[in-house]
Amino acid sequence: MYRALLLDFYGTLVAEDDALVTRISERVAGVSGRGASASDVGRRWHQRFAELCGAAHGASFRTQREIEVESLADAARHFDAAIDVAELAGEMFAYWAAPTPLEGAAAFLSEYAGPICVVSNIDAAELHAAIRGLGWDFEHVITSEGCRAYKPRPEMFRAALAALGCDPSDVLHVGDSLGSDVSGAARLGIDVAWVNAKNRALPDALELRPRHTIRNVVDVLPLLSAG
Repeated sequence: MYRALLLDFYGTLVAEDDALVTRISERVAGVSGRGASASDVGRRWHQRFAELCGAAHGASFRTQREIEVESLADAARHFDAAIDVAELAGEMFAYWAAPTPLEGAAAFLSEYAGPICVVSNIDAAELHAAIRGLGWDFEHVITSEGCRAYKPRPEMFRAALAALGCDPSDVLHVGDSLGSDVSGAARLGIDVAWVNAKNRALPDALELRPRHTIRNVVDVLPLLSAG
């Protein structure tokens, strides 16, 4: 039986910012001097964002706010789009601080009585604002900013285990990202429940795979005797 849960936040308990990312990409594409499409902008933005997150750890750590602004500015420059990047990024930050809860999240949190540690790549100020705004309370919250590293690197998962006083075999990590959640936790020997709300297929080449696949966080409840 699992003694505790590690929970991703955005994409697991609350909706990701995907719709806002799409709208911002459309606005950048709309003023592009190179005739870029929204998907072109989104791909460039995401690629640069991922590169910057991957390089940000230890003494080289940078917050999500900094990375978001730089990666979006890179996309705007690349596609010759004269647009207020700071204003667009501000919309992202506002959403991070006041996200939309996913269906089933509140029910899950009210029913599960065991120890929880939230493990999130979003900056501490926005994450804590989101938790307060939703009226939720978690004893343990681990952020990339606090660990100076992003998932899937091991620092955040190790900090969560230490906060809970648990070994990897004692916990189940619940998250929606194959790259950040599944890969990062599984690499440390932590079982993972992958939140696959869109019914995506697991890539055949995926080396580290989830122990469980669920559609909604509330689907974790029947799994808690499986550890």
